[in-house]
Amino acid sequence: MGTRVSNTFSIVRTCASTSFPFSSTCHTIAALHRWMQMNVLKGSINDPEIGARDSLPCSCGVSEDEETSYDSQEILEESDLNRIIGGTPVPSQRKYPWMAWMTDGAGFCGGALINDRYVLTASHCVFQNSSGKYNVTLGNLDVFNTSNPEAIKISATAIMHPEFKNVTSGNDVALLKLDTPLNFTDHPHICPICISTDVNPNPGTKVTIAGWGRISGGGPMSGKLREATVYVISQEACQDNFHMVNISENVICTQSGGKNVCNGDSGSSLMYQTPAGYYISAGITSFGREGCSPEYGAVFTRTANYLRDFVKSNTEDAVWCRPPSGAQSLRSSKYFHFHLFWFLASLLVLSSWK
Repeated sequence: MGTRVSNTFSIVRTCASTSFPFSSTCHTIAALHRWMQMNVLKGSINDPEIGARDSLPCSCGVSEDEETSYDSQEILEESDLNRIIGGTPVPSQRKYPWMAWMTDGAGFCGGALINDRYVLTASHCVFQNSSGKYNVTLGNLDVFNTSNPEAIKISATAIMHPEFKNVTSGNDVALLKLDTPLNFTDHPHICPICISTDVNPNPGTKVTIAGWGRISGGGPMSGKLREATVYVISQEACQDNFHMVNISENVICTQSGGKNVCNGDSGSSLMYQTPAGYYISAGITSFGREGCSPEYGAVFTRTANYLRDFVKSNTEDAVWCRPPSGAQSLRSSKYFHFHLFWFLASLLVLSSWK
């Protein structure tokens, strides 16, 4: 189906060429197509190719803290790669119930639960101990609160991307396989974040960062989960900010005055909130400039680019949660607007013959 839409839209690009009859009308159609791409063909759901094999009676991406209606619509240093600055404390664990932290007794990183058995994180978080065991904690806002009865601690094994070398060379994505699958019925305060190959936020899109990392460059760790709103920037702007490395299409970058990720935030998800209100992982915190300067922003591994190969091939034994009941499927929405687009285009062509 996705190929069909892509091929059909290629006709629009041909139509817009000067050699095609009715060129003025076709330019109008092409402009309509571009507008619909920017305004109605974006959004997301859990990709059915990734998690359609088995699903649980649960919903992914649900933030219970939000009043949401789902029926509505210069040198990069290793010590600076873990990196929330300018953020505020997250008021409730149920706001981002997929948030996890992990440690092997030495390092500390964040992560996001994506199904009943796997946590999505960064490869540089497990690079030094790729064959070791990690302790994953879910359901706890405060790292230093060891007596929280809702906190769940599960040991896990790392699965690092096979082509990861270092953060600046790409493929900074990993999975943590929990030794014991999570039972969402027994732990209703925890749910996974949604994932989708369709989520690629455009420059200017508002996204959310969250983590337990430092609240200033060189400052102390927060200890308590903090969040901040930042904005996606273009690949060109990101390349200017990080001129010492190659900024590829496998990463997504953000920048916002006074706000940024910092040491301890690595591996945490860059979260995109859909128009329906639920959250999807758009990125994985990877690296920033020395001192965590908000002036330059940060770089995140683009989640969507690693779902069909790395994530899918390593999560065959997982059971998935679907988007909230009543939330409109992106693909259903796409094909509704696909037919709407061609209906309007037909009217334009017919009017040009009068």
